Parts: sequence; structure tokens; C-alpha cells
Amino acid sequence: MIPTKPQVYSGTGSAVDNYNRPKQQLQNILQGSNENWGLFDKKNSKHMAILSQLRTLQWTVKNDRYGEVADIHRLSEFLKSDKSPVKKPLKDMDEKELSKIISCFESMVTKKYK
Repeated sequence: MIPTKPQVYSGTGSAVDNYNRPKQQLQNILQGSNENWGLFDKKNSKHMAILSQLRTLQWTVKNDRYGEVADIHRLSEFLKSDKSPVKKPLKDMDEKELSKIISCFESMVTKKYK
């Protein structure tokens, strides 16, 4: 068990509403998931391979909790662009389309570090 210290709430409005605000922000992100094509399934090994390649390409952003994470928004913009071999959200792609994206990123990694 992690020991915690009581904190005095000094914000405006309800402390409970302030506590629940991150959950509301998460719901807003998920409801707007049609716009973010980079959302992935962590149980899918091909999705995880793409995230690994994003980190290799240094397509990362700072995160308060996890340090540095893959830039999902940049991936989303790439998938929507003319440079993408498959113009579809990541979660809607089948195995063959995911393989095309993976090979595209492998090519980008090769060109960057050649």
C-alpha cells in the first residue's frame, strides 16, 4: 500500500468534479477517435511493431507519467497524408495493410540511419 498524505483542495468548484475531470477528458478523446487514426490495440503485435518503429524514428513526445512515448497524433497525420501506403485508421486495417505500413516504416528507418 502506498502511503498518501491528505491534501487540502484549493481549486474552484467541486473537489469531486475536479477529481473526475481526467476521466471526462479520456471520454472526450475516445469519442473523438474517428479523427485520430493513430489509436492502436496494445494486444496486436503489428500495432506494437509500428509503435516501436515510431520510437526508432524519434517520433516521440514528452509525457508526464511515462517520460517519452510514441507520437500518436503524428502517426495519425501520416496515415491521413498522401505519403501513407494505406489511408485508413490503424484499428480498421487488416493484416495485409498493417504489413504495408510496417514495411513503409522499416524503409523510413533504413533511410534515416543509413
